[in-house]
Amino acid sequence: MLVAFLLATVPLAWAVDSSYNAFHRVYEPNQPETQFLARGKVLIPGNGHPSFEPSASLAQDLTQFAEELQMVKGALYQVALELDNEARPGEWNVVSAVKVCHLNQATSETIILHANHEGKPYSLDYFVAPTPHNGACPKKSKGSLLSFASNIGSLNTTVEVRLPRLPPLPELRVPPPLTPAGEPVVPVPEQSLFRKYWMYGAAILIALMLSGGPEEEPAKK
Repeated sequence: MLVAFLLATVPLAWAVDSSYNAFHRVYEPNQPETQFLARGKVLIPGNGHPSFEPSASLAQDLTQFAEELQMVKGALYQVALELDNEARPGEWNVVSAVKVCHLNQATSETIILHANHEGKPYSLDYFVAPTPHNGACPKKSKGSLLSFASNIGSLNTTVEVRLPRLPPLPELRVPPPLTPAGEPVVPVPEQSLFRKYWMYGAAILIALMLSGGPEEEPAKK
């Protein structure tokens, strides 16, 4: 199995290596629920990239699912994560699922662990690709689990740990200036060029008038 690592910001709480058991099963509506089987381990090193270590029986378990279950329409492939605070072994409240019909042409899978500020996972997302944008099952989806089992060794697996992110702060506008009465200050309308510079023009005109113009030349005899 090819494993691709996605960089994640490792919190200070992960000073030591951590690992979480992953399980899987096929869930069919209106059918008795089957037990989860071991799928592998999600490894989160203290200094490094998260990864997934599949169980030795992963391909065999998928083949067993395909042989034993009826694969009715709407069957789901569920992946679960066993956390440290689980009350009873074998029961999980962190489960993600994809449609069994989407496993037929899957070439990659993504395991996303959502962790709190202390670095403890509390939620799990599981995806396979490619899948139709509308989420509908492909026309040729019979034998999806058998196809998935045969390709599990070459499946490209991405493991990601997502930490809480603060939303961006809103951009605050500077409030307009207010008068002592609490009303917005009305800006003074800008004057025209004539009103701004008429005094300079008047001064030039007055200077020309006082100068009396050029002196007259004496008459020639």
